[in-house]
Amino acid sequence: MLQLDVLSSFAICGAGALVGAAMLRPSLSHDAAGAEALRLCRGGYALVGLGLLQPVALEIPLPLWSQAAMVFGSIGGVVMIGWALAALAGERIARTAMWLTLAAAFVLVLAALPAGTRGMNVVCTLGLAAASSLTAWLGRRLLWRPRDVHERLIGMTIVLMVLSSALRASYLLTWSGPYEPHLMYVPPMMLTPFTVLYGVLPVVFATMLQNVINARLQARLHQRAMTDHLTGSLSRHALTDGASALIAQARQGDGALAVIMVDFDHFKLINDRHGHMGGDSVLRHAVQVLQGQLRGETILARYGGEEFVVLAPVSDLPVARRVAERMRQALEETDWRQLVPGLVKVTASLGVTLLASDESLEHALARADEALYRAKDGGRNQVQVGLAAA
Repeated sequence: MLQLDVLSSFAICGAGALVGAAMLRPSLSHDAAGAEALRLCRGGYALVGLGLLQPVALEIPLPLWSQAAMVFGSIGGVVMIGWALAALAGERIARTAMWLTLAAAFVLVLAALPAGTRGMNVVCTLGLAAASSLTAWLGRRLLWRPRDVHERLIGMTIVLMVLSSALRASYLLTWSGPYEPHLMYVPPMMLTPFTVLYGVLPVVFATMLQNVINARLQARLHQRAMTDHLTGSLSRHALTDGASALIAQARQGDGALAVIMVDFDHFKLINDRHGHMGGDSVLRHAVQVLQGQLRGETILARYGGEEFVVLAPVSDLPVARRVAERMRQALEETDWRQLVPGLVKVTASLGVTLLASDESLEHALARADEALYRAKDGGRNQVQVGLAAA
């Protein structure tokens, strides 16, 4: 069986860690938690890389100070990666605790110097086991409640780190032979698997971390595309996407789908008298008022300006009209003076129709819009029903 040299494997691991540090650019993340995770993980990788690569320029056997650098670089790097996972998981843990942990590891390494290579071996093995366990604790949300396959893979990697470190510690506690400067004692048959693991783990972990950041970025961009940034309702784009499921549900069952257009009356006057900030406050609160009159499966989307669209599963047209009337009445009865001083009343005109079995959503929206304009022409603050589909 092929036997790999331990120090060569450590050098590969150090090089991989530096490559991983180069990959992890905080600018790639568009949220504070992700950027913090990338910064901390990058620092941890740099610490591991420098600690494990420096023996390349030295003679064998390694001097004690080189062994100490390897030990502190490995333990300190794993500690920083643990705090990176805590940031990624959204945990609020002060950085002061991380610096104190690193300082304690440094002091422990210095204290072990008088014991020579034996002391370095004990501190390295037990320190990595403790640091890996701490990392698992800090990243426990990724272990127990992963949000996607990438977080699940990171959790599995953490478990692998803990198990490998615990296995090394158990071998060290029963070790009776001489202590070598490579600081790793496992049975000969386990040497190659361990060296391969440490050689590829940094780049693999960095790649998975990048995947988590990219997945979160894609989810955030999708949410922004689907949500109106001012009111929190769905966007016009999301209306088209979300309508498909409601339309299919209505056409497969015995019910119908109400299409309701809502337009706030004299909204330009509200903006002129109370400013655009006042108008924005009215729109945000109006969406909450409207949403309070709708069931969970209903879609409320901003169609443009002060115009909104509601898609609601109903049994028939009279029920659809009652839904629209509830929304109109709720807006009229809201006390707006607490929100915008001097604003007494906000009303809306609504047009409602039912989506026909063979009709497109665009055509139904046009009929609801026609009913809305009749409500406007009829004096506003009322509900009008659209003409039947041709």
